[in-house]
Amino acid sequence: MTKDSTYRWFRDDLCDRCGKCLTDCPVLMLPEARAKKEFAALLESEYTQSLAFRYCTTCNICDQICPQNVNPYELILERFDADKTKNGLPSFAKLVFPSEPENIWSGLRILMDKDELAIVETGELNLSEKRSEILLTGFYTNIVPFLLKSEVLDDLRPAITGSPMMWGCGGDSNKLGAVALTGEIVKLLERKFSEMGVKKVICSMEAEAAMLAEVLPERYGAKFDFEVTTLDEWLLDRMKNGKLKMDKTLSLKVTVHDNCMSRYLGGRPQEVVREIVQRTGCELVEMEHNRDKALCCGWAATISALHGPKSNNPLNTTMYMLYSLDRRMREALDTGADVIVASCPACYIFLNLIKELIGADIQIRHPLELIGMTRGKTPSNMGGRRSWEMLAVAANLMHKWVASKSFRKRFMPQLGDVKESGKLPALLLGDAARIRKYAKVLSGPLVNNRLSRRSIIVATKTAIALYGKRVAGDLGR
Repeated sequence: MTKDSTYRWFRDDLCDRCGKCLTDCPVLMLPEARAKKEFAALLESEYTQSLAFRYCTTCNICDQICPQNVNPYELILERFDADKTKNGLPSFAKLVFPSEPENIWSGLRILMDKDELAIVETGELNLSEKRSEILLTGFYTNIVPFLLKSEVLDDLRPAITGSPMMWGCGGDSNKLGAVALTGEIVKLLERKFSEMGVKKVICSMEAEAAMLAEVLPERYGAKFDFEVTTLDEWLLDRMKNGKLKMDKTLSLKVTVHDNCMSRYLGGRPQEVVREIVQRTGCELVEMEHNRDKALCCGWAATISALHGPKSNNPLNTTMYMLYSLDRRMREALDTGADVIVASCPACYIFLNLIKELIGADIQIRHPLELIGMTRGKTPSNMGGRRSWEMLAVAANLMHKWVASKSFRKRFMPQLGDVKESGKLPALLLGDAARIRKYAKVLSGPLVNNRLSRRSIIVATKTAIALYGKRVAGDLGR
């Protein structure tokens, strides 16, 4: 267990070991006897062998399921924290730590156009300004800043504020079980928001709204003196009061991907997105797992793969992500929908990634893009392009992992220089050149031809199918 009892939220005293959290888990779906056995393993010193530890996608559904309200999800995070504290994290996890030079944001910036760079740089400059109301961007929103070009946001544009060095309000660090790091992020956020005099935060990510309004105050004792809302709520309010007019309705069949953090805030974000979809005139169809039972998009599936005895194998991490992404995508395709609407920027880009890799015939759209379509705007294919650019950044990291024995050493995540919270570390020598080279190959004729694309699709599907058999074997299916 974690040594710091300040961060102990699993209620061992209330848990009757019924196993319901793992029988009703949409990832594990274990029989009752096996569920009880695997949960018992999670409580023991050999917890890394538990299926819950190995395959958790941090979707937090188990907290919703538990009849005793014992917070089983927090037990898994506690185990992640213990494993990280003992062993550190594999070096390729540096991709999601903005304090590390190999982070995804620094890598992507060298591939962005001037308009996108202007958006992210404005957000960082605004961190030093006094502002009572802000549109908080900076974490996964900053990998898709092209979404913020939408004219729908013109009234909010001066309030765009944020940086990856605000750490996504602790969303990823909390999911990784890095509780001490998240505690430090709380101090950073309290100081920065106080300095700015913020009274209202409109979050471009529902995850950040959930962290600021619920998780950090309730779990970490954060003290924030401002109102929190989501960008989707802001958009819906303007649609309702006539400030956001539509020139036409859309005749599209749409399914909504509910991101893992949308279960917080009373599940309100899930209904807000659906009302936006319906107000655009789209037909709403639901995936098998939706709302409180929705599957993870697949990106957070990497988290469990970063812990335990096999965690220093990037292939295992990649395959569990692709397997989970594919499972979610297939649920969407089964609805017959034309479009998946994903309001989380991370879900948006990674659903675009699996769409590209398996050749899925479906669009991935953000609510901003859907609303733009009602106003005569044709959405770009930037989601697909950015997913390949993400692969270029990841390829650079894998290049270093293969080429350098010293780079393979595990690391302990650190907050970095909190005094300069708006500034990302510079790329290391050679990284920028390699990222540009990989991006050029992935966007060039060598990859973008019918034969290569077909080969990628077949190879991806085959690898996922083989990996899926291994998962099925572990789960007894």
